[in-house]
Amino acid sequence: MSRRRYVIAGALAVASVVLLAGCAGPAVMFSDLEGDQDASDELPQLDDAFGDVDAASSRSVGAHDGTLLWLARGAESSSVCLVAFAGGEDWVVSCGGDTLEIDGAVGNFLVQPDDFPAPEGATKVSENVWAK
Repeated sequence: MSRRRYVIAGALAVASVVLLAGCAGPAVMFSDLEGDQDASDELPQLDDAFGDVDAASSRSVGAHDGTLLWLARGAESSSVCLVAFAGGEDWVVSCGGDTLEIDGAVGNFLVQPDDFPAPEGATKVSENVWAK
């Protein structure tokens, strides 16, 4: 192979790697979902509430004003879910993309990935969950 062909082949290889790396994009990170699941991370027993939730990924992220909170991966790829349980019939399960917010009888909560700025006036519950 001539020197010119080696240069062209090398340039094409480098260009392919750059293009493929660009397609992968940055991964959305939720520190709260790292680590092994233990008994405290298991979701409460709520009839048919978790159809959109990957229950094996759930992690307890704390409580705010009497509402217990869990974060989990969604059943659909690239979604995240927040479970808020205030007791009895007061609970919410909400799933969404990179960020999601719930507001209702259980409280007002915001979920956002690592490295997002803290929401103004919000109280940090965990690395990825804020009470508003």
